[in-house]
Amino acid sequence: MRKTTAFAGLGLAAALVLSGCATTAADEAPMDDAAAPVMIDTVNSDGSALRAQLTALLADHVYLAAAAIDQAIADGGDLTTADVQAAVAVLDENSVEVAALVGSAYPDAEQPFLDSWRSHIPFFVNYTLGKATGDEAAAEQAVADLNGYAVSFGQLINSVVPELPAEAVQGELEMHAVSLLAAIDANLAGDPEYFSLLKDAAGHMPMTATALAGGIAANLGIQ
Repeated sequence: MRKTTAFAGLGLAAALVLSGCATTAADEAPMDDAAAPVMIDTVNSDGSALRAQLTALLADHVYLAAAAIDQAIADGGDLTTADVQAAVAVLDENSVEVAALVGSAYPDAEQPFLDSWRSHIPFFVNYTLGKATGDEAAAEQAVADLNGYAVSFGQLINSVVPELPAEAVQGELEMHAVSLLAAIDANLAGDPEYFSLLKDAAGHMPMTATALAGGIAANLGIQ
């Protein structure tokens, strides 16, 4: 997707300057437009903007989900408190923003994406409450639900963006679940490693964003 012509040109120019090579009049003649290299702005392109926005929103998703879960733990598992409801509302705003970004490329997919994305968040809550109350069956069911969600989400994305294999998307979602569940376990245990694990979970999101943005760019033919 990226082209390195511009960087290669800069490297050649630098080499000429450092070596003290002189140019002739013929060398200085302007290139024919047809022969000029195509310069691609890989910093400000539509594809890079999409990747940057997805990265920011998905990283926010991890931290906002963790904040909502942490508040639920602090409130003794009561999901109806004002603080928990406020945290959940902000998390849902993030879900809406992610879906809107997908919808900017695929309008018909925005609502199905939002419905699907929203559906996986309660599984993390169920896992947390199961672990907090010693209900291992509930925790195990939440893990199974997250695994099932990764499969269905991969299939949904592949149906919209065939360039993204369902199994690859599934793998990204499984890593998201594993890394965030590890942070939740540490939080419940009062382990200071929680903060590092949460950072790791958020740190995985740029890879997910790159995969999604790359597939969308390939599908739509954008740089």
